[in-house]
Amino acid sequence: MIFTSFPFFVFLPVVFIIYYLLPHRLRWFLILLCSSLFYGVFSWQYLLLFYFLIFFNWAIGIMLYSSSGHFRKRAYISGIFMNVLLLVFFKYYGHLNSNIFSVANFIHLHYSENFIRIIMPIGISFLVFTMISYLIDIKRRAILAEKHLGIFAAYSLFFPKLIQGPIERTGRVIPQFREKHYFSYEKVTGGLKLMAWGFFKKLVIADTLALLVDPVFAGHEKICGPVIILCALIFPFQLYADFSGYTDIALGSARVLGFDLTNNFQRPFLASSIRDFWSRWHISFSTWLRDYLFLPLAYYFSKKMKRPAYLSIKTEKWIFLFSVLITFSVCGLWHGNGTNFLVWGLLFALFLSWSNWTLSLNKSIRKKLHISKQSPVFRAYKILVTFLLVTFSFIFFRAASFTDAIQIITGFFHGWSYTEITYCWSFLGLQGINPRIVSTIVISLSILLYTDILADKKDIFERISETPLYVRWGIYYLIILIIIVYSPAESRHFIYLQF
Repeated sequence: MIFTSFPFFVFLPVVFIIYYLLPHRLRWFLILLCSSLFYGVFSWQYLLLFYFLIFFNWAIGIMLYSSSGHFRKRAYISGIFMNVLLLVFFKYYGHLNSNIFSVANFIHLHYSENFIRIIMPIGISFLVFTMISYLIDIKRRAILAEKHLGIFAAYSLFFPKLIQGPIERTGRVIPQFREKHYFSYEKVTGGLKLMAWGFFKKLVIADTLALLVDPVFAGHEKICGPVIILCALIFPFQLYADFSGYTDIALGSARVLGFDLTNNFQRPFLASSIRDFWSRWHISFSTWLRDYLFLPLAYYFSKKMKRPAYLSIKTEKWIFLFSVLITFSVCGLWHGNGTNFLVWGLLFALFLSWSNWTLSLNKSIRKKLHISKQSPVFRAYKILVTFLLVTFSFIFFRAASFTDAIQIITGFFHGWSYTEITYCWSFLGLQGINPRIVSTIVISLSILLYTDILADKKDIFERISETPLYVRWGIYYLIILIIIVYSPAESRHFIYLQF
Protein backbone atom coordinates (compact mmCIF):
# COMPACT_ATOMS: atom_id res chain seq x y z
CA MET A 1 0.00 0.00 0.00
CA ILE A 2 1.10 3.61 -0.40
CA PHE A 3 0.97 6.34 2.21
CA THR A 4 -1.77 8.34 0.47
CA SER A 5 -4.15 5.38 0.10
CA PHE A 6 -7.18 4.84 2.34
CA PRO A 7 -5.95 1.41 3.62
CA PHE A 8 -2.90 3.13 5.12
CA PHE A 9 -5.14 5.43 7.19
CA VAL A 10 -6.61 2.28 8.74
CA PHE A 11 -3.37 0.31 8.84
CA LEU A 12 -1.24 2.76 10.87
CA PRO A 13 -3.68 3.33 13.78
CA VAL A 14 -4.21 -0.43 14.13
CA VAL A 15 -0.44 -1.05 14.18
CA PHE A 16 0.00 1.82 16.65
CA ILE A 17 -2.60 0.46 19.13
CA ILE A 18 -1.38 -3.15 19.00
CA TYR A 19 2.29 -2.06 19.19
CA TYR A 20 1.87 -0.27 22.51
CA LEU A 21 -0.35 -3.02 23.94
CA LEU A 22 2.19 -5.76 23.21
CA PRO A 23 5.12 -6.51 25.52
CA HIS A 24 8.47 -5.26 24.24
CA ARG A 25 9.82 -8.75 23.40
CA LEU A 26 7.05 -9.31 20.79
CA ARG A 27 7.12 -5.93 19.07
CA TRP A 28 9.75 -6.86 16.51
CA PHE A 29 7.47 -9.68 15.36
CA LEU A 30 4.52 -7.30 15.03
CA ILE A 31 6.60 -4.92 12.89
CA LEU A 32 7.80 -7.80 10.72
CA LEU A 33 4.26 -9.10 10.28
CA CYS A 34 2.74 -5.66 9.56
CA SER A 35 5.59 -4.66 7.24
CA SER A 36 5.07 -7.90 5.31
CA LEU A 37 1.36 -7.08 5.03
CA PHE A 38 2.20 -3.52 3.98
CA TYR A 39 4.43 -4.75 1.13
CA GLY A 40 2.26 -7.77 0.35
CA VAL A 41 -0.44 -5.43 -0.98
CA PHE A 42 1.94 -4.70 -3.87
CA SER A 43 3.02 -8.29 -4.48
CA TRP A 44 3.15 -11.38 -2.27
CA GLN A 45 5.42 -13.06 -4.84
CA TYR A 46 8.07 -10.36 -4.57
CA LEU A 47 7.72 -10.40 -0.79
CA LEU A 48 9.13 -13.95 -0.96
CA LEU A 49 12.04 -12.57 -2.98
CA PHE A 50 12.63 -9.97 -0.27
CA TYR A 51 12.57 -12.72 2.38
CA PHE A 52 15.23 -14.62 0.41
CA LEU A 53 17.36 -11.49 0.03
CA ILE A 54 17.13 -10.74 3.75
CA PHE A 55 17.99 -14.32 4.80
CA PHE A 56 20.86 -14.47 2.31
CA ASN A 57 22.45 -11.25 3.57
CA TRP A 58 21.87 -12.18 7.19
CA ALA A 59 23.72 -15.49 6.63
CA ILE A 60 26.53 -13.79 4.67
CA GLY A 61 26.85 -11.22 7.46
CA ILE A 62 27.27 -13.98 10.06
CA MET A 63 29.93 -15.68 7.91
CA LEU A 64 31.75 -12.40 7.29
CA TYR A 65 31.97 -11.60 10.96
CA SER A 66 32.96 -15.05 12.17
CA SER A 67 35.44 -16.01 9.44
CA SER A 68 38.77 -14.80 8.11
CA GLY A 69 41.16 -15.23 5.22
CA HIS A 70 40.13 -16.37 1.75
CA PHE A 71 36.77 -17.73 2.88
CA ARG A 72 35.81 -14.34 4.30
CA LYS A 73 36.84 -12.62 1.08
CA ARG A 74 34.85 -15.08 -1.05
CA ALA A 75 31.77 -14.68 1.17
CA TYR A 76 32.02 -10.90 0.89
CA ILE A 77 32.40 -10.91 -2.90
CA SER A 78 29.56 -13.43 -3.27
CA GLY A 79 27.27 -11.30 -1.10
CA ILE A 80 27.95 -8.05 -2.96
CA PHE A 81 27.72 -9.80 -6.34
CA MET A 82 24.35 -11.39 -5.57
CA ASN A 83 22.85 -8.09 -4.40
CA VAL A 84 24.11 -6.15 -7.42
CA LEU A 85 23.06 -8.94 -9.81
CA LEU A 86 19.48 -8.97 -8.50
CA LEU A 87 19.22 -5.19 -8.68
CA VAL A 88 20.65 -4.98 -12.20
CA PHE A 89 18.47 -7.85 -13.41
CA PHE A 90 15.18 -6.37 -12.23
CA LYS A 91 16.11 -2.79 -13.07
CA TYR A 92 17.30 -3.46 -16.61
CA TYR A 93 15.44 -6.59 -17.66
CA GLY A 94 12.73 -4.60 -19.45
CA HIS A 95 15.31 -2.55 -21.37
CA LEU A 96 17.29 -5.67 -22.31
CA ASN A 97 14.13 -7.51 -23.33
CA SER A 98 13.11 -4.65 -25.64
CA ASN A 99 16.55 -4.68 -27.28
CA ILE A 100 16.37 -8.46 -27.83
CA PHE A 101 12.92 -7.99 -29.38
CA SER A 102 14.26 -5.30 -31.74
CA VAL A 103 17.24 -7.43 -32.80
CA ALA A 104 15.01 -10.48 -33.31
CA ASN A 105 12.67 -8.50 -35.55
CA PHE A 106 15.62 -7.12 -37.51
CA ILE A 107 16.95 -10.61 -38.30
CA HIS A 108 13.40 -11.97 -38.84
CA LEU A 109 13.30 -14.24 -35.79
CA HIS A 110 10.05 -14.84 -33.94
CA TYR A 111 10.32 -13.45 -30.43
CA SER A 112 7.49 -12.15 -28.28
CA GLU A 113 8.39 -9.19 -26.09
CA ASN A 114 5.92 -10.56 -23.52
CA PHE A 115 7.47 -14.05 -23.58
CA ILE A 116 8.71 -13.49 -20.04
CA ARG A 117 7.15 -10.44 -18.43
CA ILE A 118 8.94 -9.24 -15.31
CA ILE A 119 8.09 -6.06 -13.43
CA MET A 120 10.67 -4.47 -11.14
CA PRO A 121 9.69 -5.00 -7.48
CA ILE A 122 8.85 -1.71 -5.79
CA GLY A 123 11.48 -0.77 -3.23
CA ILE A 124 14.10 -3.34 -4.26
CA SER A 125 16.70 -0.63 -4.88
CA PHE A 126 16.40 0.71 -1.34
CA LEU A 127 16.52 -2.80 0.15
CA VAL A 128 19.57 -3.78 -1.90
CA PHE A 129 21.44 -0.59 -0.95
CA THR A 130 20.65 -1.32 2.70
CA MET A 131 21.99 -4.88 2.36
CA ILE A 132 25.17 -3.77 0.55
CA SER A 133 25.98 -1.16 3.19
CA TYR A 134 25.36 -3.78 5.89
CA LEU A 135 27.86 -6.22 4.37
CA ILE A 136 30.46 -3.52 3.71
CA ASP A 137 30.20 -2.22 7.29
CA ILE A 138 30.73 -5.74 8.65
CA LYS A 139 33.70 -6.19 6.30
CA ARG A 140 35.17 -2.94 7.65
CA ARG A 141 34.50 -4.10 11.22
CA ALA A 142 32.39 -0.97 11.69
CA ILE A 143 29.44 -2.95 13.09
CA LEU A 144 28.69 -6.38 14.52
CA ALA A 145 26.72 -8.91 12.49
CA GLU A 146 23.11 -9.12 13.64
CA LYS A 147 22.48 -12.63 15.01
CA HIS A 148 18.73 -12.29 15.53
CA LEU A 149 17.19 -13.09 12.15
CA GLY A 150 13.76 -11.81 13.17
CA ILE A 151 15.02 -8.38 14.24
CA PHE A 152 17.18 -8.15 11.13
CA ALA A 153 14.16 -8.95 8.95
CA ALA A 154 11.96 -6.45 10.82
CA TYR A 155 14.60 -3.75 10.36
CA SER A 156 15.02 -4.59 6.66
CA LEU A 157 11.27 -4.57 5.94
CA PHE A 158 10.34 -1.74 8.34
CA PHE A 159 7.37 -0.29 6.45
CA PRO A 160 8.04 3.47 6.86
CA LYS A 161 11.38 3.19 5.04
CA LEU A 162 10.84 0.14 2.81
CA ILE A 163 9.47 1.65 -0.40
CA GLN A 164 11.38 4.93 -0.85
CA GLY A 165 13.86 5.03 1.98
CA PRO A 166 15.52 6.68 3.74
CA ILE A 167 18.38 4.22 3.25
CA GLU A 168 19.17 3.57 6.89
CA ARG A 169 22.40 2.15 8.27
CA THR A 170 22.10 -0.99 10.37
CA GLY A 171 24.12 0.45 13.24
CA ARG A 172 21.68 3.33 13.60
CA VAL A 173 18.30 1.60 13.44
CA ILE A 174 18.69 -1.99 14.69
CA PRO A 175 19.59 -0.83 18.24
CA GLN A 176 16.23 1.01 18.28
CA PHE A 177 14.47 -2.36 17.92
CA ARG A 178 16.05 -3.41 21.22
CA GLU A 179 15.09 -0.22 23.04
CA LYS A 180 11.89 -0.24 25.06
CA HIS A 181 9.61 2.33 23.47
CA TYR A 182 7.10 3.79 25.90
CA PHE A 183 4.12 5.81 24.77
CA SER A 184 5.26 9.42 24.47
CA TYR A 185 2.72 12.18 23.88
CA GLU A 186 5.43 14.43 22.45
CA LYS A 187 6.67 11.80 20.01
CA VAL A 188 3.22 10.73 18.90
CA THR A 189 1.91 14.26 18.36
CA GLY A 190 5.22 15.26 16.76
CA GLY A 191 4.97 12.31 14.38
CA LEU A 192 1.36 13.10 13.48
CA LYS A 193 2.20 16.76 12.80
CA LEU A 194 5.08 15.72 10.59
CA MET A 195 2.83 13.33 8.69
CA ALA A 196 0.21 16.08 8.21
CA TRP A 197 2.87 18.38 6.80
CA GLY A 198 4.03 15.56 4.50
CA PHE A 199 0.48 14.99 3.23
CA PHE A 200 0.14 18.74 2.66
CA LYS A 201 3.35 18.86 0.62
CA LYS A 202 2.40 15.81 -1.43
CA LEU A 203 -1.36 16.21 -1.95
CA VAL A 204 -1.67 19.98 -2.09
CA ILE A 205 1.67 21.23 -3.40
CA ALA A 206 3.26 18.42 -5.45
CA ASP A 207 0.07 17.09 -7.02
CA THR A 208 -1.16 20.60 -7.85
CA LEU A 209 2.16 21.58 -9.43
CA ALA A 210 1.98 18.36 -11.45
CA LEU A 211 -1.22 19.66 -13.11
CA LEU A 212 0.90 22.32 -14.78
CA VAL A 213 4.24 20.54 -15.17
CA ASP A 214 3.01 17.21 -16.57
CA PRO A 215 1.09 18.51 -19.63
CA VAL A 216 3.93 20.89 -20.51
CA PHE A 217 6.59 18.17 -20.46
CA ALA A 218 4.25 15.76 -22.26
CA GLY A 219 3.19 18.22 -24.98
CA HIS A 220 6.26 20.43 -25.16
CA GLU A 221 6.01 20.68 -28.98
CA LYS A 222 2.89 22.85 -28.57
CA ILE A 223 4.18 24.91 -25.65
CA CYS A 224 5.87 28.31 -25.95
CA GLY A 225 9.29 29.10 -24.51
CA PRO A 226 8.18 31.21 -21.51
CA VAL A 227 5.84 28.48 -20.22
CA ILE A 228 8.47 25.74 -20.75
CA ILE A 229 10.98 27.80 -18.77
CA LEU A 230 8.39 28.42 -16.06
CA CYS A 231 7.65 24.69 -15.73
CA ALA A 232 11.35 23.81 -15.79
CA LEU A 233 11.80 26.20 -12.85
CA ILE A 234 8.76 24.77 -11.04
CA PHE A 235 9.60 21.07 -11.47
CA PRO A 236 12.38 20.99 -8.81
CA PHE A 237 9.84 22.30 -6.30
CA GLN A 238 7.30 19.67 -7.39
CA LEU A 239 9.90 16.91 -7.02
CA TYR A 240 11.01 18.29 -3.67
CA ALA A 241 7.44 18.57 -2.33
CA ASP A 242 6.69 15.05 -3.57
CA PHE A 243 9.80 13.32 -2.22
CA SER A 244 10.24 15.32 0.98
CA GLY A 245 6.49 14.92 1.58
CA TYR A 246 6.98 11.15 1.41
CA THR A 247 9.96 11.44 3.77
CA ASP A 248 7.95 13.46 6.29
CA ILE A 249 5.17 10.84 6.27
CA ALA A 250 7.77 8.05 6.65
CA LEU A 251 9.56 9.80 9.53
CA GLY A 252 6.27 10.67 11.19
CA SER A 253 4.99 7.08 10.89
CA ALA A 254 8.18 5.77 12.47
CA ARG A 255 8.14 8.42 15.18
CA VAL A 256 4.67 7.50 16.50
CA LEU A 257 6.11 4.01 17.10
CA GLY A 258 9.16 5.45 18.86
CA PHE A 259 11.69 5.20 16.01
CA ASP A 260 13.88 7.98 14.65
CA LEU A 261 14.80 7.80 10.96
CA THR A 262 17.10 10.00 8.88
CA ASN A 263 15.70 13.19 7.42
CA ASN A 264 16.51 13.14 3.70
CA PHE A 265 16.32 16.89 3.09
CA GLN A 266 17.82 20.01 4.65
CA ARG A 267 16.57 23.02 2.65
CA PRO A 268 18.34 21.98 -0.58
CA PHE A 269 17.37 25.12 -2.51
CA LEU A 270 19.46 27.21 -0.12
CA ALA A 271 22.57 25.34 -1.29
CA SER A 272 25.37 27.64 -2.38
CA SER A 273 27.18 25.04 -4.49
CA ILE A 274 26.46 21.71 -6.18
CA ARG A 275 28.45 19.96 -3.47
CA ASP A 276 26.35 21.74 -0.85
CA PHE A 277 23.19 20.76 -2.74
CA TRP A 278 24.04 17.04 -2.53
CA SER A 279 24.72 17.39 1.19
CA ARG A 280 21.11 18.60 1.53
CA TRP A 281 19.24 16.55 -1.13
CA HIS A 282 18.33 12.85 -0.68
CA ILE A 283 20.86 12.77 2.12
CA SER A 284 20.70 9.05 2.93
CA PHE A 285 21.42 8.22 -0.73
CA SER A 286 24.10 10.86 -1.30
CA THR A 287 25.98 9.78 1.85
CA TRP A 288 25.61 6.15 0.74
CA LEU A 289 27.24 7.04 -2.60
CA ARG A 290 29.97 8.94 -0.79
CA ASP A 291 30.81 6.24 1.77
CA TYR A 292 30.45 3.10 -0.35
CA LEU A 293 31.40 4.27 -3.85
CA PHE A 294 33.14 7.65 -4.11
CA LEU A 295 35.59 7.27 -1.20
CA PRO A 296 36.60 3.67 -2.08
CA LEU A 297 37.12 4.77 -5.71
CA ALA A 298 39.22 7.73 -4.60
CA TYR A 299 41.30 5.43 -2.38
CA TYR A 300 41.74 2.96 -5.29
CA PHE A 301 42.88 5.66 -7.74
CA SER A 302 45.22 7.18 -5.15
CA LYS A 303 46.97 3.80 -4.91
CA LYS A 304 47.29 3.52 -8.69
CA MET A 305 48.28 7.11 -9.54
CA LYS A 306 51.66 7.62 -7.87
CA ARG A 307 52.91 10.72 -9.70
CA PRO A 308 52.27 14.14 -8.12
CA ALA A 309 50.77 15.47 -11.38
CA TYR A 310 49.57 14.39 -14.82
CA LEU A 311 49.55 16.83 -17.77
CA SER A 312 50.68 19.50 -15.30
CA ILE A 313 47.50 19.01 -13.25
CA LYS A 314 47.69 17.77 -9.67
CA THR A 315 46.91 14.08 -9.26
CA GLU A 316 44.28 14.78 -6.61
CA LYS A 317 42.27 16.68 -9.23
CA TRP A 318 42.30 13.66 -11.58
CA ILE A 319 41.39 11.34 -8.72
CA PHE A 320 38.40 13.52 -7.86
CA LEU A 321 37.33 13.71 -11.53
CA PHE A 322 37.48 9.94 -12.14
CA SER A 323 35.81 9.10 -8.84
CA VAL A 324 32.97 11.59 -9.21
CA LEU A 325 32.34 10.63 -12.86
CA ILE A 326 31.90 6.97 -11.95
CA THR A 327 29.85 7.77 -8.84
CA PHE A 328 27.37 10.01 -10.62
CA SER A 329 27.18 7.72 -13.64
CA VAL A 330 26.00 5.02 -11.24
CA CYS A 331 23.67 7.56 -9.62
CA GLY A 332 22.15 8.42 -13.00
CA LEU A 333 21.83 4.81 -14.17
CA TRP A 334 20.21 3.83 -10.87
CA HIS A 335 17.46 6.36 -11.51
CA GLY A 336 16.68 4.94 -14.96
CA ASN A 337 18.10 3.15 -18.00
CA GLY A 338 17.55 6.01 -20.46
CA THR A 339 20.38 8.15 -21.79
CA ASN A 340 18.70 11.17 -20.19
CA PHE A 341 19.32 9.75 -16.69
CA LEU A 342 22.98 9.09 -17.48
CA VAL A 343 23.35 12.65 -18.78
CA TRP A 344 21.61 13.93 -15.65
CA GLY A 345 24.19 12.17 -13.47
CA LEU A 346 27.13 13.24 -15.65
CA LEU A 347 26.04 16.89 -15.54
CA PHE A 348 26.34 16.84 -11.75
CA ALA A 349 29.73 15.12 -12.07
CA LEU A 350 30.92 17.85 -14.45
CA PHE A 351 29.59 20.64 -12.21
CA LEU A 352 31.38 19.15 -9.20
CA SER A 353 34.62 18.56 -11.14
CA TRP A 354 34.62 22.08 -12.56
CA SER A 355 34.18 23.48 -9.06
CA ASN A 356 37.01 21.30 -7.75
CA TRP A 357 39.39 22.12 -10.59
CA THR A 358 38.80 25.87 -10.42
CA LEU A 359 39.07 26.37 -6.67
CA SER A 360 42.32 28.34 -6.90
CA LEU A 361 41.10 30.36 -9.88
CA ASN A 362 37.87 31.33 -8.12
CA LYS A 363 39.80 32.30 -5.01
CA SER A 364 42.11 34.52 -7.05
CA ILE A 365 39.17 36.20 -8.82
CA ARG A 366 37.43 36.92 -5.52
CA LYS A 367 40.64 38.36 -4.09
CA LYS A 368 41.20 40.65 -7.08
CA LEU A 369 37.59 41.84 -7.06
CA HIS A 370 37.58 42.17 -3.25
CA ILE A 371 34.59 39.86 -2.90
CA SER A 372 34.02 38.39 0.55
CA LYS A 373 32.68 34.85 0.81
CA GLN A 374 30.51 36.03 3.71
CA SER A 375 28.90 38.78 1.61
CA PRO A 376 25.07 38.30 1.50
CA VAL A 377 25.06 39.44 -2.15
CA PHE A 378 27.74 36.91 -3.10
CA ARG A 379 25.93 34.13 -1.23
CA ALA A 380 22.65 35.01 -2.95
CA TYR A 381 24.47 34.92 -6.30
CA LYS A 382 25.89 31.45 -5.53
CA ILE A 383 22.48 30.16 -4.41
CA LEU A 384 20.89 31.45 -7.63
CA VAL A 385 23.58 29.91 -9.87
CA THR A 386 23.34 26.58 -8.02
CA PHE A 387 19.56 26.54 -8.37
CA LEU A 388 19.75 27.26 -12.11
CA LEU A 389 22.32 24.48 -12.64
CA VAL A 390 20.19 22.04 -10.66
CA THR A 391 17.07 23.09 -12.59
CA PHE A 392 18.84 22.63 -15.93
CA SER A 393 20.04 19.14 -14.99
CA PHE A 394 16.57 18.15 -13.75
CA ILE A 395 15.20 18.70 -17.26
CA PHE A 396 16.98 15.47 -18.23
CA PHE A 397 15.60 13.79 -15.09
CA ARG A 398 12.00 14.76 -15.90
CA ALA A 399 12.00 14.38 -19.69
CA ALA A 400 10.75 11.09 -21.17
CA SER A 401 13.99 10.65 -23.15
CA PHE A 402 17.24 12.38 -24.04
CA THR A 403 15.70 13.56 -27.33
CA ASP A 404 12.75 15.09 -25.46
CA ALA A 405 15.13 16.85 -23.07
CA ILE A 406 17.02 18.46 -25.96
CA GLN A 407 13.74 19.51 -27.61
CA ILE A 408 12.57 21.06 -24.34
CA ILE A 409 15.81 23.01 -23.98
CA THR A 410 15.70 24.26 -27.59
CA GLY A 411 12.03 25.13 -26.98
CA PHE A 412 13.19 27.82 -24.53
CA PHE A 413 13.99 30.06 -27.50
CA HIS A 414 10.71 29.72 -29.42
CA GLY A 415 7.20 31.12 -29.03
CA TRP A 416 7.88 34.46 -27.37
CA SER A 417 5.25 36.46 -29.27
CA TYR A 418 2.02 37.51 -27.53
CA THR A 419 -0.07 35.41 -29.94
CA GLU A 420 1.97 32.26 -29.30
CA ILE A 421 1.87 32.75 -25.54
CA THR A 422 -1.93 33.22 -25.68
CA TYR A 423 -2.36 30.06 -27.76
CA CYS A 424 -0.08 28.16 -25.41
CA TRP A 425 -2.11 29.17 -22.38
CA SER A 426 -5.36 28.21 -24.14
CA PHE A 427 -3.85 24.77 -24.82
CA LEU A 428 -3.08 24.40 -21.14
CA GLY A 429 -6.64 25.50 -20.37
CA LEU A 430 -7.86 22.53 -22.36
CA GLN A 431 -5.67 20.37 -20.12
CA GLY A 432 -7.47 21.63 -17.02
CA ILE A 433 -5.18 24.48 -15.91
CA ASN A 434 -7.88 26.93 -14.76
CA PRO A 435 -7.54 30.10 -12.64
CA ARG A 436 -8.36 28.19 -9.44
CA ILE A 437 -5.46 25.81 -10.04
CA VAL A 438 -3.16 28.70 -10.92
CA SER A 439 -4.03 30.46 -7.66
CA THR A 440 -3.49 27.21 -5.75
CA ILE A 441 -0.08 26.83 -7.38
CA VAL A 442 0.94 30.37 -6.43
CA ILE A 443 -0.28 29.98 -2.84
CA SER A 444 1.30 26.50 -2.49
CA LEU A 445 4.67 27.67 -3.78
CA SER A 446 4.56 30.68 -1.47
CA ILE A 447 3.83 28.48 1.55
CA LEU A 448 6.57 26.02 0.57
CA LEU A 449 9.10 28.80 0.06
CA TYR A 450 8.27 30.45 3.37
CA THR A 451 8.00 27.39 5.61
CA ASP A 452 10.37 24.85 4.14
CA ILE A 453 12.97 26.59 2.00
CA LEU A 454 13.66 30.22 2.88
CA ALA A 455 12.89 30.00 6.59
CA ASP A 456 15.47 29.92 9.37
CA LYS A 457 16.70 26.73 11.01
CA LYS A 458 13.45 26.22 12.92
CA ASP A 459 10.98 23.96 11.15
CA ILE A 460 7.35 24.92 10.68
CA PHE A 461 6.08 23.13 13.79
CA GLU A 462 8.72 24.66 16.06
CA ARG A 463 7.52 28.09 14.96
CA ILE A 464 3.84 27.10 15.33
CA SER A 465 4.50 25.74 18.85
CA GLU A 466 5.65 29.23 19.90
CA THR A 467 2.21 30.69 19.11
CA PRO A 468 -0.74 30.82 21.56
CA LEU A 469 -2.75 27.62 21.99
CA TYR A 470 -5.83 28.83 20.05
CA VAL A 471 -3.64 29.99 17.14
CA ARG A 472 -1.70 26.74 17.15
CA TRP A 473 -4.75 24.49 16.92
CA GLY A 474 -6.35 26.81 14.42
CA ILE A 475 -3.33 26.33 12.15
CA TYR A 476 -3.46 22.54 12.57
CA TYR A 477 -7.14 22.41 11.60
CA LEU A 478 -6.49 24.81 8.71
CA ILE A 479 -3.78 22.51 7.32
CA ILE A 480 -6.16 19.53 7.49
CA LEU A 481 -8.94 21.57 5.85
CA ILE A 482 -6.63 22.69 3.03
CA ILE A 483 -5.55 19.10 2.42
CA ILE A 484 -9.19 18.02 2.12
CA VAL A 485 -10.37 20.96 -0.01
CA TYR A 486 -7.42 21.69 -2.27
CA SER A 487 -6.04 18.23 -2.95
CA PRO A 488 -6.61 17.23 -6.61
CA ALA A 489 -9.46 14.78 -7.11
CA GLU A 490 -7.02 12.01 -8.05
CA SER A 491 -3.74 11.70 -6.18
CA ARG A 492 -0.66 10.79 -8.20
CA HIS A 493 1.81 8.12 -7.15
CA PHE A 494 4.98 9.30 -5.48
CA ILE A 495 7.60 10.06 -8.15
CA TYR A 496 10.32 7.96 -6.52
CA LEU A 497 8.17 4.81 -6.50
CA GLN A 498 9.55 4.09 -9.99
CA PHE A 499 13.14 3.99 -8.70
